[in-house]
Amino acid sequence: MPTDLQIAVNALTWKKAHYDMLYAYFSGNQPLVYSSSKLKEVFHGLDARFIVNVCAVVVNGTLDRLALRALQVSANEQADDLLQAVREASGLVDDEYSIHEDVCITGEGFVLAWRDDQTGAIEAFRNDPRLCHAEYDGANPRILRFAAKWWDAGGAIRLNLYYPDRTEYYATNRDFQAGETPTDKAFAPWGDDPVAVNEWGVIPVFHFRANRTRPKSLLDDALPIQDMVNKLWADCMLTSEFMAFPQRWVISESGIANLQNNPNAIWDLVAAGKDAQATSAGQFPAADLSNYLQVIDNLLTKLGIITSTPKHFFYAQGGDPSGEALIAMEAPLNRKVAQLQATLAPTWRDLAAFLLLLAGVTVPS
Repeated sequence: MPTDLQIAVNALTWKKAHYDMLYAYFSGNQPLVYSSSKLKEVFHGLDARFIVNVCAVVVNGTLDRLALRALQVSANEQADDLLQAVREASGLVDDEYSIHEDVCITGEGFVLAWRDDQTGAIEAFRNDPRLCHAEYDGANPRILRFAAKWWDAGGAIRLNLYYPDRTEYYATNRDFQAGETPTDKAFAPWGDDPVAVNEWGVIPVFHFRANRTRPKSLLDDALPIQDMVNKLWADCMLTSEFMAFPQRWVISESGIANLQNNPNAIWDLVAAGKDAQATSAGQFPAADLSNYLQVIDNLLTKLGIITSTPKHFFYAQGGDPSGEALIAMEAPLNRKVAQLQATLAPTWRDLAAFLLLLAGVTVPS
């Protein structure tokens, strides 16, 4: 059986690369994906990057509707006032949007809450989901067995394991080289007292999940379509650069050096001699780019259906839809947001109850 340290290190190592990719797609830093290696060679020297960031639309469409209005204690006005004060003083209120953003992008978010032993100040702040892991009980997946967090501490990697009754401290040992990805064998107990008692009986790491079975990003189903849209858009831009302008041709014995392609210019073409091909001029039609745009529109329609994002979030539609039409179009998104709110609410309640516990007031979640 793997140790908890091994479980934590393996999970944190895996999620780093995967979550880096999700954040990159959300921010628009997306690679251009080709359908064949030959195309990749042809476009290798492409100077410009053509990106249509629909991943941001999918996330922001949900995030704009996902707002925590308040944390309240019912039938206890004194505790309610205290909770609002702690929420403000701890800085948690400033992190709430980012926590929800993490949940939408990666499928999970983390908050670490504690009370400073020296100052007595209560701290509660967002932690990067790439640096945290939550491990649940195998017999009862609703019970958080332990949580882990690691971070770079000046060249060494620190790692904490949080349990209901204790916190274990680890750091990379001398065998670890800075810049490497550490394994569990690279860690050793840290400090003079590597195990601290948790007097609160609660794991101080709060795990926000979009899905109770596994972290599920809103972008999981959007990434393949995002790649297709970017590829088609790049093809469209390259085609427009080389073939979107009419190309003129001239057949003449006298050459075309003196022919200027200027507004109001008149070409004086010399007639062909006897038995020579007749002098003539014409133009090739510009490339029709609508075939690219039609396919992109079709992909965006499919993306909207798959991710429950209204079609008008991606592009304007003809005319102004009625209020009833907007309600119908946004109903799937609203249902998705309502379900996400219901999933996140218990964790927010647990966190609020713990903040009050740190402040000396015991209330049920």
